[in-house]
Amino acid sequence: MAASLTPGLFDDPKGEGFRRALLQRVGSSSAFQKSNRLRELLEYVGDRTLSNPDTPIREQEIGIAVFGRAANYDTSQDTLVRVQASQLRKKLQQYFSEEGREEPFIIEMPKGSYSLTFRPREPEAAPELAGAVQALPQRRGWVAWAAAAGCLVLSAVLLVQNAGLRRRAELGMGPHPAVDRLFREMFGNGRQTCLALADANLVVFQDAMKQQINLLDYQRKDFGRLARERIPDPVVRAMALNVVNRPYTGMSDAGIVRRMSLVFAGNELPVEVLLARDLTLAQAVDQNAILLGSRRANPWVTLYEDRLNFQTVFEESPRAAWLENKAPKPGEQSEYRGRWSRLGYCRVAFLRNNKGTGNVLLISGTDVPSTQAGGEFITREISVRRLKEALGVAERETMPHFEVLLETQLIGNAVAQDKLVAWRRH
Repeated sequence: MAASLTPGLFDDPKGEGFRRALLQRVGSSSAFQKSNRLRELLEYVGDRTLSNPDTPIREQEIGIAVFGRAANYDTSQDTLVRVQASQLRKKLQQYFSEEGREEPFIIEMPKGSYSLTFRPREPEAAPELAGAVQALPQRRGWVAWAAAAGCLVLSAVLLVQNAGLRRRAELGMGPHPAVDRLFREMFGNGRQTCLALADANLVVFQDAMKQQINLLDYQRKDFGRLARERIPDPVVRAMALNVVNRPYTGMSDAGIVRRMSLVFAGNELPVEVLLARDLTLAQAVDQNAILLGSRRANPWVTLYEDRLNFQTVFEESPRAAWLENKAPKPGEQSEYRGRWSRLGYCRVAFLRNNKGTGNVLLISGTDVPSTQAGGEFITREISVRRLKEALGVAERETMPHFEVLLETQLIGNAVAQDKLVAWRRH
């Protein structure tokens, strides 16, 4: 799962963890968003390059493993792999010259080879950021990337939020009666809804500490004390503090914001979008709230975790995360564990808030793509109808409080499909 890669961000850039994290960022970028084949090719050659660096990657091997060609297919007649490899080289160049222009390292696939190379970016590629990280000269590339990415993503979220203030009809979106009714039932109670985005840099900080932060410490934002107590390496400590002190959320959360903003605006429901660390206790327990991310990325989820049947579990060593089924029904599993880049799970739960004055919606995945799938599920007409059918909700019946578990089939960092595997009415 995605969280398992983040410790590599603090390793030597020659280390496997650092390089896999870079591959993950490239594969989930907009340059690869509509290119499932190229993303899968990047994932395969990246994994082979890092796992077996001394073994050349053959064209026929890729054709069989990635593109489903027969074991004895003729590469002299079938040029698919060569064509796709050429496109991959162009996509890599596009990413590192545009969206990834602040990346400290660059990935290339040299012509005549299917293995990847990782090289440091030339210093002059990002001169405007060099002075901001002089305190950490050996690690400045990563810190510069985090700062730039955080600013870009938060700006995108604000733009998306403003776009959501226009009705969906003005943006050419068709009617969504089941979605509209669901959101009016969940949040049409006269109270404002706070949509709290996952705190991505908090996850990186916890990985450096090798310990999960509790909600009280998160509210206090006393990251300096936590770093001094739990991160002995001064270089890692300084980097971790640089990261956690920069607000940052992922583009997947921005996508959820866009979808939900359109629904809220179309139904004239008030909503405020903010990062999880800017949420207050009063907003979390007294107002309506939407909490994105697991409790590791959004500690406010802790307030409601014990009330749920499907509960998130995280282990530091060996690093693993899954959803535990506290009371399995016939045919259900007691645990739902994902497989990195292949299978994930997302819990979508709708509950009364702790004061009984409003409602809260939790969308928590075992990985980032699965959380995004949960956001799409609850705002997609066919999914909401499927949800009502699974819960046994009649056409004119008000939606009860519930929790459901989605299974997501992944290709790299993209969700190929999702399906309901378990549900509960509250």
